Amino acid sequence: MPSIIMIFVSVISICWILTQRKYPPSSDFGSVDAIVPAFNEESCIIETVRCLAANPYLNKIIVVNDGSTDRTGAVLDLLAVNVPRLTVVHQKNTGKGGALMNGLRHSDAAHVFLTDADTVVPADDDGIGYMIAEIERGADAVGGIALSNLSGAGLLPHVRASTKLACVAVVRIFQQLFGGHPFLISGACGLFKRDVLLDVQFSDRTKVEDLDMTWSMISRGYKVRQASRAFVYSQECNSLKSEWLRWRRWIVGYAVCMRLHSKLLLTRFGLGTIIPVFLTSFLASALVIYTIVSSSLLHGHHFTVYTATWLGLMFLIGLASAIHHRKPALLLLVPGSVVYVLMSSAVWLVHGLYGLLTGYEPQRDKPTRYAHVVA
Repeated sequence: MPSIIMIFVSVISICWILTQRKYPPSSDFGSVDAIVPAFNEESCIIETVRCLAANPYLNKIIVVNDGSTDRTGAVLDLLAVNVPRLTVVHQKNTGKGGALMNGLRHSDAAHVFLTDADTVVPADDDGIGYMIAEIERGADAVGGIALSNLSGAGLLPHVRASTKLACVAVVRIFQQLFGGHPFLISGACGLFKRDVLLDVQFSDRTKVEDLDMTWSMISRGYKVRQASRAFVYSQECNSLKSEWLRWRRWIVGYAVCMRLHSKLLLTRFGLGTIIPVFLTSFLASALVIYTIVSSSLLHGHHFTVYTATWLGLMFLIGLASAIHHRKPALLLLVPGSVVYVLMSSAVWLVHGLYGLLTGYEPQRDKPTRYAHVVA
């Protein structure tokens, strides 16, 4: 049964993605302002800004130095000398939500693209163009797909990358079809009507301002959509400890958002997306354990069919990532992604359920950054 469900979700989502390929990217070049909040990002901010400055869809690049204590501010000021379209805003530390809203005040474009300081947005593809096209077809906000930046990354980011593309693309599209909207517009890759952001406004009441903003827009009736051909590449954590802290922030923030947006839980979006994502965090781990136990107990024909089914699914998931990243070795790392499945459930049990009951969030962690390595 789990295999059948996975195949059904995948087939429906892939068919929808294929139908969308008939729509070309927008040709509205130079029409979008990019806003990037930055706190202690000196090791990676240069390449992020350079890629944004080379993107034909962008007009201004607004980077908000959110009270950095390293050389981020000085690096940005030097960049601004050679990048005419770069606007640098210095402020006292407010948090990411406050930095984004301050950056918005320096924008005058109808649409704004939000991304993170550790994220590379390719200048040589039409990702933002496909997001603009969704806006032109009636969306108020559009999420892209934040994949793993493997330049200079270690083993764990490669393991994460082995399944991330298929999982994010397929699941978000299915959420949109089934629940009416995708679960999240990632802070690393989101295009918004500027007026919508001014109406809803980011806040720092949670440590997951992007999820809070997405659900706030949905609760106000705005149309949120997913673009399946818009990709950016964000840094991943290189240690299990850092991963645990990052997943703690995501999951506890998710739990707190469920409290803040409790009125959404019994809507189509809540029943079709919010609650299923919560349950899947536990069901996925149970499925992994069940698969391991079943594989050891089944024999003969049943064992062969069961094992072949799961190996086939894993191969297809890994193949998509291997082709996209042009790294065949990712196929071999797919089994390692079980670590993330089990970690999700463990973080929910240790931290998430407590956050759901109390609304308490631990202090926001700051993952270690590494310099972008450009081939």
